Amino acid sequence: MLVLSNDEVARLLSMEECMAALEPMYRDYANGQALMSPRVDNIAPAAHPGGYYAFKHMGGTWPARNIQALRINSDIITHPLVAGKARRVKQPLANGRWVGLVLLFSTETGALLAMFPDGVMQRMRVGAASGLGLKHLARENASTLALIGTGWQAGAQLMAARAVRRFTEVRVFSPRRESRDAFATQYKDIRTVESIEACVEGADVILAATSSLVRVIEPQWLKPGMHIGCIKSQEIDAEVLARCDRVVVHNAKQAKQYNNVLPGTPNAKPEKEEGWWTDPAVRYPDLGDMLSAKAPGRASESEITCFANNVGTGLQFAAAGAAMLAKARQMRVGTELPDDWFTEDVHP
Repeated sequence: MLVLSNDEVARLLSMEECMAALEPMYRDYANGQALMSPRVDNIAPAAHPGGYYAFKHMGGTWPARNIQALRINSDIITHPLVAGKARRVKQPLANGRWVGLVLLFSTETGALLAMFPDGVMQRMRVGAASGLGLKHLARENASTLALIGTGWQAGAQLMAARAVRRFTEVRVFSPRRESRDAFATQYKDIRTVESIEACVEGADVILAATSSLVRVIEPQWLKPGMHIGCIKSQEIDAEVLARCDRVVVHNAKQAKQYNNVLPGTPNAKPEKEEGWWTDPAVRYPDLGDMLSAKAPGRASESEITCFANNVGTGLQFAAAGAAMLAKARQMRVGTELPDDWFTEDVHP
C-alpha cells in the first residue's frame, strides 16, 4: 500500500493532467458507467468557542480504471465575519494541522492501494472542474479575467483558467490587502486591485473562489458574452442565475446530506439550507451532461454563461487518484507499507 504526502501529490499531478483525468470520468458518469457516493456531513457540538465538529465523507467508483475512492474530513468549523460577510473556516486544531484523507481501493481485489492527504488533490479537482466548465462555456476570445478571492482555492482557479484560455489581463481582489499582496508574489502577470468593482469592470470572465456563505457576484455586473463561475453555491444566488442565458452545475444528481441529530446541537450547518441549489423546481444540466454532448455548451458570442460548482464529488478523487497513482508507481514516488497492515485474516 502506497502512502503519499501532499508535496508528492503536487509533484505528480499538474492542473492539465488533472483535467485530462477528470474529463472521461464525467462522460462515463453521465452515461451510467460510474457510481457516486454522495457527500454526507455529520454535525456535532464542539468545545471550541463558536465552532462545531463536522465529519464529511464522499466516494466514487470508476470501473474503467478499476478504482474506488473514499475522501474523509474530520474538522472543527467556525463561521467568522470577514469584511462583514460570513465565512466558513476550518480550524487547524490537530496540533496545528487539519485532518483530511483520501483512500484508493482496487475494484478487482478490494485491496487498499494508496492513502494520502486530501489538501492538494481537493484543490486541484475543484480547479479542474471549473477549467472544464470554462473551456466549453467561455468565449474563445475571452481575454480579461476577474478573480475574486486570494486563498488556496483561488490559485487553482487561476491555473485552470489559464490552462484553457489565453488571458492578457488578470485582475484579483480580496478584502484584505495583505492577502492580495501575498497572492501577487505567488503568481505571475496578475494585477491586484483595491475594490471588487475595479476587479470585475469590463471582464470577460469572473471567477469567485472564496469561503463566503453569501453572494459575492452581483447580477448587475453580468454583461452579454460574459462567463462566470463559482466554487460554492452561496457565492451566487437565484437572482444571478436569472441573468444568465446558460447555466451548467457541477452535479445535478447528488446533493449534500446533513446529519445533525444530537440534542442541543447548535445551528451548525456548514452551508445554508436554503438557496437556489435546494429548489426542486430548479433544473440545470451538469458538467457530465455537457462533456458527453447531452447538453450544449456556449451557443453564441452574446450568451451570459455560468458554471456553478454546487457540490463536490468523490468520483473526482477516483479519477485524479488513479492517474496520480499510475504515475507514482512509474516514478517510484511515495512510501510503501505492508499490505498485511491493511487487510485481515478474519472474515469481516
